Amino acid sequence: MNTRNNITTHPTRRDFLRRSAAMAGAGAAFSIGAAGAANSKPNVMLIMTDQQTASAMSCAGNPYLDTPALDSLAAQGLRFERAYVPQPLCTPFRTCLQTGRYPHETGVISNQRKIVGEFPMLGTLMTAAGYTNTYIGKWHVGATFEEAGYTGDAADFRPDHKKTEQAVAFLRRNHREPFFLTVSFMNPHNICELARGQELPDGPIGAPPDDRDALPPLPDNFAVPEHEPTAIREVQRSIPVHYPTLEWDERQWREYLWGYNRLVEKVDAEIGRVLDTLQASAYADNTLIVFVSDHGEGVAMHQWNQKQVLYDQCTRVPMIVAGPDIAPQRVSSELIATALDIPPTLLDFAGGTAPSAMRGMSLRALAADNATTLDRDYVVTETKFARGAKPLGLRGRMLRTRQFKYCVYDVGDNREQLFDMKADPGETQNLAVQSAHQGILNQHRETLRQWATETADTEFPYVAA
Repeated sequence: MNTRNNITTHPTRRDFLRRSAAMAGAGAAFSIGAAGAANSKPNVMLIMTDQQTASAMSCAGNPYLDTPALDSLAAQGLRFERAYVPQPLCTPFRTCLQTGRYPHETGVISNQRKIVGEFPMLGTLMTAAGYTNTYIGKWHVGATFEEAGYTGDAADFRPDHKKTEQAVAFLRRNHREPFFLTVSFMNPHNICELARGQELPDGPIGAPPDDRDALPPLPDNFAVPEHEPTAIREVQRSIPVHYPTLEWDERQWREYLWGYNRLVEKVDAEIGRVLDTLQASAYADNTLIVFVSDHGEGVAMHQWNQKQVLYDQCTRVPMIVAGPDIAPQRVSSELIATALDIPPTLLDFAGGTAPSAMRGMSLRALAADNATTLDRDYVVTETKFARGAKPLGLRGRMLRTRQFKYCVYDVGDNREQLFDMKADPGETQNLAVQSAHQGILNQHRETLRQWATETADTEFPYVAA
């Protein structure tokens, strides 16, 4: 293994390739041509899952699930291990992805909200760059499908295998112009129904094993951390329909983890069928692929299920870039702002122009191995706890720097958290209450306040340094 700044190169990935051979419907590992057709724009395919946390891939070191499709894609390109969402909730994230702006800027700070104001949309900008835009699957954006510049079928709750069928049919057609195809899957979002004991919309996954030892263990940071903001658990107790876990015993938590892993594997199989079809098509050598999830899932860390909280399991997601001219077999530890960075990245590859008001950065040079770092010291995540459009009385902001993570909520006791993510990646020790770390705490307070000034986030009650 060779490490160059924040990029790790793996000369061989025997485990990845071995798993790739077992991809659903595939007899060999998925692979992408080294270069596209001469003098042509690359096609672009954006693949999205819903509620997949960063650790929910076997290529990320998780031994309790198997994701051969995503493992093979990661082996073909660059995987980002510090990719953070601008808000850990469906509609705010997806609106950020289409506008390149923060939730507080668009007004879409919870589900079931519409964009406030006029913003150039990714689909429209890709059209201007010469692309036809087709969107398949879950939408949940604070604008209509047509307003955002897409054609296709954005059926939010259609089973994932139906979305796969549509994507396969699309890739088998003859396209005369470069295409921008989004395939937006639902799973592993069905963990919400699973936790509530409801029927799974995408079909059953089987029963968890009776053998206790065959279930995933509880995470090391299962316990609620000391000095946690009090408002977090107040929200958790206030809506048991979202958080039915308060009285769960150890086995119930472990069965939930088992079920989540099966849902991840289920959507990985659908992704594998799409990638197989691309590999067999005329577009295999000239298609850029970006994979990302809209937000994470609690996965029992700090006794949390669902999303919205600012712990890493909810805010950090998997993200992979692969395709023509993308150097393979690499892992980046650069800080990525997923929904903000994807629009300028795609427009860069497409030969388009990202509006200067977009908040993200193009990752093209990093992906192509023409740069080793980004000129970025931090990323920011917002949250507003809500049930649908109904607010639940708690907002938060998160600043992730290279070593530390600072969180501040707007109400309750112990509003602030500070974690040393190098020494304490499980976020178990709140350094904000320790006098020895007041200097670092003040630095992060001031940096976040500067960000708030730059982005006009004026309504949140920040703490002064």
